[in-house]
This record gives sequence, structure tokens and C-alpha cells, in this order.
Amino acid sequence: MDNLSPASARQDMSVEEMIHLIDNAPPGPWPPGWAGWANVNEAHRRMAVAFADSLRPGRHAYPQERGIVIAGGGLKYFPSVWVGIHLVRHFGCKLPIQLWHLGKGEIDPYLRRLLKPLGVECVDAREVEKEHPCRILCGWELKPFSTLHSPFEEVLFLDADCGPCRDVTEIFTWPEYLDKGAIFWPDYGCWQLKRDVWEIFDIPEVAARWQSEVAFESGQYLINKTRCWRELRMALWYAEHSDFVFRIVYGDKECFHLGWRKLGSDYAMPAKAPGWNQHTIVQWDFRGQQMFNHRCQDKWKLGGGNRRNNSLANEELCFNFLAELRKRWDGVLWHNPEPTPEEQEAITALAGRRFLYRRVGHDERPMRLEPQGKVGEGAAECERRWDVNIDDGRTILTLGRLDRPTCHLQRNGDAVWKGQWLEHERMPIEFIPLEG
Repeated sequence: MDNLSPASARQDMSVEEMIHLIDNAPPGPWPPGWAGWANVNEAHRRMAVAFADSLRPGRHAYPQERGIVIAGGGLKYFPSVWVGIHLVRHFGCKLPIQLWHLGKGEIDPYLRRLLKPLGVECVDAREVEKEHPCRILCGWELKPFSTLHSPFEEVLFLDADCGPCRDVTEIFTWPEYLDKGAIFWPDYGCWQLKRDVWEIFDIPEVAARWQSEVAFESGQYLINKTRCWRELRMALWYAEHSDFVFRIVYGDKECFHLGWRKLGSDYAMPAKAPGWNQHTIVQWDFRGQQMFNHRCQDKWKLGGGNRRNNSLANEELCFNFLAELRKRWDGVLWHNPEPTPEEQEAITALAGRRFLYRRVGHDERPMRLEPQGKVGEGAAECERRWDVNIDDGRTILTLGRLDRPTCHLQRNGDAVWKGQWLEHERMPIEFIPLEG
């Protein structure tokens, strides 16, 4: 097979040819209807069996025993992250927290500084991916990926918009968790995946009793990785093949379901069906007491507009946490309203200076960096403001629109700042001093 392109997929390919294509071609875009082809279904069944057979119990030494993992960032998710982390700490939980994000476009140095006093470490999954390649990692796949590669042996994962109603530390001691090594919560409505879904994924034991198999809601879950490493790795395999799997089931939550059941493994699940309160899934513990509010249809918004629902636990507290964030962050990534002394020194050195702003292969013009982070001469829609951040020891000069960065520049040995546009043409940028 010479042309390893998703577009070359055909319904009359052999299963072996399809497996080779899936393994070696980029993950899409595939031809219309690809996920429903018989050879594609059979290819994924065989690939899953081969992967499951290759798994051995994990023998990993984890640096930390227990911790919380949250995934999210950017203007859409960071307000929810902020509220959720504050709830965790408000109720007295002192466990370490990792916030996983996809690249520097979701978390910047200033946001990391905001979270550090709360005992939060920010982890860029794109950097981890360099050592642990992931076939697809662009959204929901981050949940099993971050859980697997976090340093914690026991992981409580929380969606960005899922807030606890009391101290989550106790969950690690629940008898049901100690018995099974994993807790998952039921999806709203306690609905079931149909028999044909389990047949597509070749899990006949569950297909035979599908009506008693409740679907997952993965806004929160707890996993002991020493005991359940194989199952978690299997779940990530399904997520890595989201170009197929997510066309059959909805998102990451059923990847965990499939991963556990593919290996014939059990898990604990509270019996009480989740509640629904306007825009929020309410989850319970094994005694029927409220444990989590998953605000999935009204994520916290920095600009306002959230629907207040005083029948939800801790509603006023959450609004207060959000108000605090508004005082400290304007929602613009890589804007640095509270520079460190080292950053301020760099800002002072740049303010008032003129540069030649060269968009390599396109155009160039003089540009002046005015005080207070404004671009004077040479300003345009994509170059209205400037900021300085120090990121992992590197001084980063950011030129941007009013609401988002346009390019990040670093200075080389001859005083020229270089980088590239983050969107549109993505052309190289040179920022050349004109005096001094």
C-alpha cells in the first residue's frame, strides 16, 4: 500500500490492509461513513484484542501516593477550574493537584502563578506527549492520558466543571473503592449502551446482559493505577482511536467503560441514580449523600451570565470564587497584569523602543512598544498590545490582539526577537531593534 492517506480507505480493502492504514496513516479525515464499514469494524476489533493481549500488569513506581487530576484551560474552562480547585481546598482537602492542559494556548505563566498558592502544578500534555506519543490527543483523550501519566498511584479525576460538595479525601478510604480499585459514577438517566455497541467492540459477555449495564458519566472517577493499570491503558487505547470510537459512543466516558469490560474487569458504582438540577448533574456517594455537582450545561463564565440556582449546594460560594477571579484575570491569555520583578525589568527595557516588525515573506513595518503594554506606531488589528512573560526561564515577548496573542517571540544572540504567528498564515516573525 503506497498511499498511506486516510482518503485512500476503501470498503473493499482487506481487514489486514485497513489495520495497516489505521496504524500508519494520519487519523483522518476518513471517507464519509468510514466508521460504519464492516472492514473498519473488524479491524478495530482485531486491533483491540491484540492490544489487550499485549498488556501486562503495571510495575510502576509512582512518586506520590494520592492526588487529584483536572483537565482544562483557556477562557472556556479556566473559570470552572478556578472555582473547582477553590472548592476542593475550601472543604479541607490537602492532596496535591495537577492541572493538565493542551499546549501554551490554554495556560500561561501568569495563570500558573495564580494557581501555585493553591498547591496546583500545571502540566502541558504536549510536552508529556513527546515522551509518550498518543495517536490522537486533542480533547476528551486528555482525560485518560493525564490520569495514566500523572505521578499519582491513586488518582481522583475531576472535570473542569465538576465541583465537590465536601472533602474528597474520604473517597480514597471508601470500602467499595478498596474492594474494586476503581469507582465510576452512573450517567444521567442510568441509560444503557445498546447490544449492538457491545457487539461492535466484541465484548459478548456484556452484550448478553446489556440492559443491566449502566453507562458511565466521567465528570469524576477514582482509579488505583497499580491495581488497574491494564484497564486504564486499555481505556486510553480506545481514546487514541477516537476517530472510530467516538462515532460509536459518546466521548471519553465510554472509553473507560470499554477498557474495563474488554479485560473482564469490575469496578464500583454508586447505586443511586444521578440527579438533574437545571444545568447540573448531581452525583451521590454509596450512602446516597451528595458528593459532586457536575455543572456540564452552565460552565462558569468569566464574563458573567451564569444562571444562579440557590438549590444547588455551595452556589453562593462558587459565585464568590468566580468574582475573585474576575478581579485578577481579564480572560486574555499571555496578558500579564502582575509581572514579577524579573519580568518588570524586561518590560522597562522594552517600553518606548522602536523595532522593525518583519512578517517574513509577507511585509514589514516599524513598530513602537509604548508603555502600559500598548503598541503605538505600527499597530494593527493583530498587533494592538504587548506583554512579557518568563516561561521556564525564557523571556517571551508577546504581540497580540486585544483578546488573544498573535505571536510569541524570543530573543536570539544578535538581539533580534524571533517567532511565528499562532494562527492564519503562521509565517515566521522577526522583530529587529531600530535603535539602542
